[in-house]
Amino acid sequence: MSASSTRSPTPTPTERPRAGLGRADALILPCPFRFNRRMTGTDADLGPWAALPESFHPRERIVDAWVCGLGVNPAAPAEVLISLFDVGKKPSAYFLYRDDLPAGVLDAAAVHPARGVRGVAAESGRLSPAQWSRLLDFTAESPYRRALEEMAAEQAARRETGVRVGVEPAPDSESRPPSNPAEIEAMAATVPDIAAEDVTYAVWWIAALHTDADAMRRLAVSPNLRIRRSVARAPHLPPDVVDLLAHDEDRVVRLFLTESCDDAPANLLLEVWSWWSGSFSFPGRPRNHPNFPRQDLLRFAEDPRPRMRLLALDDPASCAALVERFSRDPDAQVRGRAAGDPRLSPDSAVRLAADSDHGVRCSAWKNPALPPEALITLLLDEHSAESAAENPSIPVAAMHRMIGLATARP
Repeated sequence: MSASSTRSPTPTPTERPRAGLGRADALILPCPFRFNRRMTGTDADLGPWAALPESFHPRERIVDAWVCGLGVNPAAPAEVLISLFDVGKKPSAYFLYRDDLPAGVLDAAAVHPARGVRGVAAESGRLSPAQWSRLLDFTAESPYRRALEEMAAEQAARRETGVRVGVEPAPDSESRPPSNPAEIEAMAATVPDIAAEDVTYAVWWIAALHTDADAMRRLAVSPNLRIRRSVARAPHLPPDVVDLLAHDEDRVVRLFLTESCDDAPANLLLEVWSWWSGSFSFPGRPRNHPNFPRQDLLRFAEDPRPRMRLLALDDPASCAALVERFSRDPDAQVRGRAAGDPRLSPDSAVRLAADSDHGVRCSAWKNPALPPEALITLLLDEHSAESAAENPSIPVAAMHRMIGLATARP
């Protein structure tokens, strides 16, 4: 989640459209400079983006917002991201935690002169053994280098042991799971039960048996809630066990099944979606589950539940007219879904960019349907600059211009 999505500043009068104004004029904000309309050869290539003249000196908060936004912009190529390492007072490298980094970014981070950049690359857990080797070779012998070596060894050990999210670690390297029904029964008897509201990790030895269908059948019928939740963390389960857990009275059992098990059924995924907004541990679930319905979602367009209603836009048969309709929905969740849809009209994108709800505004600021003139204005306001910098419609040449302006700040 970007920092901009967590802020809820009081809307300024300039964020509100004024009656009778065109789509670009609706977002006119006080600017710290007059746009320079005399274009250089480079400016001519930028088109409307030449409104960011080379003589402009953005404020520090604008620079920080641009760096944060461009770092997670899905259209930013490797050379833009690598350039961000050297923008601002401190090296910026937080975006190295992304799981969709273009090739070459981690290679550059591993040998960057700034220790902070190399440190974030190391902590990200995304370095390959070869990249780790280059990073350590580039770091002089010191207590810091020895700490990096320990980190590299820990990450390698986790990869080898296959530690999974939501599963507790084994007590020690000598611990072994039960190997027969009698041992399973004996170890199950030692698992303390829990209350429904307790935070739960899968029991290590149950997770070790996730591929044992017979063991899962025995454990799935246990009256012990922690044991059933531990079974639900299996990546795959026999159909009868899936069906049993999909109807479990404990909704966390059902939630765990949708987060961890690729066999979770579509009806369960829809049920959990109706009340679960997702977690950082399992980003996107249940909506990005391989069994989540992709067809026949238009039936939810009239659903009284907003979270179900917004799913209609995911149906391949949905159209721009539905996007426009949802852009005026009374519920902010539904308007926010429409605000991020690239089928949204430019006029509606500008309107939603000044919506009363901050989340809706942020979605519109990132929408490539937003006209360049309006997007440029948003980039010059510290309240919207970060989300606006995430907009994939920003041309790469304009990204370089933004980085150049930020770097040249006095």
